[in-house]
Order: sequence, then structure tokens, then C-alpha cells
Amino acid sequence: MTRSGVITLGMALVALACAGCGGGDAKPHGEAALKSACEGVFDPGTINEARKSEDFDSLHVASGPRSHAAAAKSLTKRHAAYVCLLDDEDSSKSEAGALSIKFSPNQARLFPEDETRSYSSFKAYKLANGIQAITESGGADVYFRCDLPDRLRPLYVTGAFQSDLELSSQAKFRTLFQSSRKMVTLLKCENNIKFPDPATMRPLPLQKD
Repeated sequence: MTRSGVITLGMALVALACAGCGGGDAKPHGEAALKSACEGVFDPGTINEARKSEDFDSLHVASGPRSHAAAAKSLTKRHAAYVCLLDDEDSSKSEAGALSIKFSPNQARLFPEDETRSYSSFKAYKLANGIQAITESGGADVYFRCDLPDRLRPLYVTGAFQSDLELSSQAKFRTLFQSSRKMVTLLKCENNIKFPDPATMRPLPLQKD
């Protein structure tokens, strides 16, 4: 066999051995995973903050179909649903993964209507139109009323963001509010629901010991 023939045969064998290697089936990790996850709710500032986390590069979208549209249908049937779930190398046995966004229908308020304080375990926020929000270690929640078309009773929605990543309260709320806006649109809420810029939010005063 000629030298050129040996080279050609070698290249062919390499191509056969690597058929499917690194193909389109590989899940995106790290920054690519966050950019593609949850229908674009993670802004560049949040992704930059997430880089500080130890397992950032191993972050990837967990298996299973999830979307805001599917979650909205579940909510109207009074069932909770995840719209986003990501895993990292340490979260294979964790149901909630390394990061998740979940919406639940008709749960209790995050705190009493007459609450006037935040606490060491969480910061409480009273927002416009009866919206409530809290932030705590590892997560943030928002609670709002949705008046559904052709339904006599309103739907009270709780959105929950949970994460092992090192994120500021503003980043958590930006992500959760962006996801909630999608949910409001899909549910076709008829009442006025406006989520504020997290940079303008001020928690209730901290309860002194």
C-alpha cells in the first residue's frame, strides 16, 4: 500500500471511531446551559454572578420536558409544575437539582398581610397590587393574584426560585420575575400585574432581637 493510501485509511478509521463523538446530543454546560435554559430568563448579569460558583462548569439542563406553557396548563388544573430544572455534578440524587423554578397554585401567602418586619431567616417585600416576595439563603419566592378569563375565582400563584449558585437577591428576583412575566402572559391574567426592577425593591425593616 502506498504512503498516501495508508494516510487515507488511517483518517477513515479515525472518522469511524469518532462517529457521534461530541455530536449534537451532548448537553450544553456552564454558560451555554444557562443561556439556553428556561426559555431565556437568565440575563447576562445573572450568568456572570453564577460564574463564581464552584460547580458552574458542570451545570446542565436536567432531563425531561419542561416549559412555561406546560406549567401554565398545570396551574389552571390546580397542579404545581417546574418550568426549569438544572443539575450539576453533585445533584444527581436531588429532586430539586442545582437550580429550579417552580410555580404552584393557591398556596398560602408568603407572610401575613399585616406583617411589618423581615427576619434573620428571610427578607420580606410588599410590592404593588398585593404582590409579596421573599428572599432567603438559596432562593426567592413571589406571590401574586391572577384573574383568569371566564373563571369566577382568581388563581393565586407562587413562584419559587431555588439555587445552589452564588447569586445576589437582585439576580434571583430578576430571574424569577422574568419567568413570572412569561407565566402571566400565558395564563392571560386580566388584572394588572407589574413586577418591579429588583434594584428598586426595599425589604421590610429587620426584626431586632
